[in-house]
Amino acid sequence: MEIIRMSKKELYRGEIISKVISCEITQIKASEQMGISLRQTKRLCKRYRKGGLANLAHRNRGKPSNKKMNPNTQAGMLELIKNNYPDFGPQLIKEQLEERHDLIVSREWIRSLMIKEGLWKVKKRKNSCFYQRRNRRPREGELIQIDGSPEYWFEDRGPKCCLINMVDDATSKIMEFRFIEEECLEGYFQGMKRYIETHGRPLALYSDRHTIFKSPKAEERPKLTQFGKAMKELDIELIYANSPQAKGRVERIHGTLQDRLIKLMRLEGISSIEEGNKYLESYREEYNHRFGRVAQSSENAHRELAKGTDIDKVLCRKEERKISKSLEIQYKHKTYQLIPKGNGRKLAGKTAMITEHVDGIRIEFDGEEYDYTLFGDQPYFEHVMDRKKVDAFLDRKKPLSIIQRHRMGMVVNF
Repeated sequence: MEIIRMSKKELYRGEIISKVISCEITQIKASEQMGISLRQTKRLCKRYRKGGLANLAHRNRGKPSNKKMNPNTQAGMLELIKNNYPDFGPQLIKEQLEERHDLIVSREWIRSLMIKEGLWKVKKRKNSCFYQRRNRRPREGELIQIDGSPEYWFEDRGPKCCLINMVDDATSKIMEFRFIEEECLEGYFQGMKRYIETHGRPLALYSDRHTIFKSPKAEERPKLTQFGKAMKELDIELIYANSPQAKGRVERIHGTLQDRLIKLMRLEGISSIEEGNKYLESYREEYNHRFGRVAQSSENAHRELAKGTDIDKVLCRKEERKISKSLEIQYKHKTYQLIPKGNGRKLAGKTAMITEHVDGIRIEFDGEEYDYTLFGDQPYFEHVMDRKKVDAFLDRKKPLSIIQRHRMGMVVNF
């Protein structure tokens, strides 16, 4: 006996069409009840007279879809994903198949295939804290979120480095980002210099509470860091975030870059900071075109640098030192002996300003720069690690707790 599968909708239509055939209702009344056109009702009546109720069932039920992909093509695409993109996400695989192999398939089709083959695991939604959303700033340049992301950006092809990133709050566009060896003050100064020379001065920066931006003793006594002093001199407000979620735009972009950028640089064969920085500019344009959005206001909030401002003298490390009677200054375990201009007695006991630049140290007093002679150099201090490197070294040597070992999958013997 043949089994015919029909849906509730098809059974309902069969009841109405049977009433039409038995002249209980008209075709116009039946089309109104079924919500279809009179023309389609006539077709159903013709099929009912020809083959009865079974002839109203969908004719493609049980047959493969006409849009089903050829098994050989599917197997070839799966082999391509396994060989070239084993750790890529479905969306990124879709983009690479279109750009590099001229294969057009949907993201969900790739995702279903990867789940079936065990290449992609469905992520469970985790319970997390809820934070109220903050409206975007209306103008570009009104608020720039700044942050650094230390990561193995070149995987095992190069050393670990840091990506300095500056994201506009109004458009979510990457305004400036660059690879540096480690997150440091000089790296942020170089990034701000390139940003200001390209776009102008923003109204405000939104950063975390890293010691580069905020002094740890600022709660006890107000004290600006080197970066804070430079931003104050440039009339750029520095706002500190209380949590990573507060500056979520730059944090989410870091997550996207750690997934996409690392894998794309692998495909391009990039394995050094120099090559990476050359690639970043073209990638920034592509990223902003794909993920950027239009600001609410067409007005640009960036401001030009004031005339006569030497950006190199502003974005640099500055320290005050007292001049001794012999016109000497101690700085970083080195002695600098000033060369006086005329009577040098006026310099003794006064406070001079030392600024670090790319080309060396500059010493100024009352706005006038003085030449010096490096005297009493102590080379044995050059190998002393600074505080940040010492903290990082001690963190790596610190023994793990039982919970940390358990999370890392290590065996704990009691």
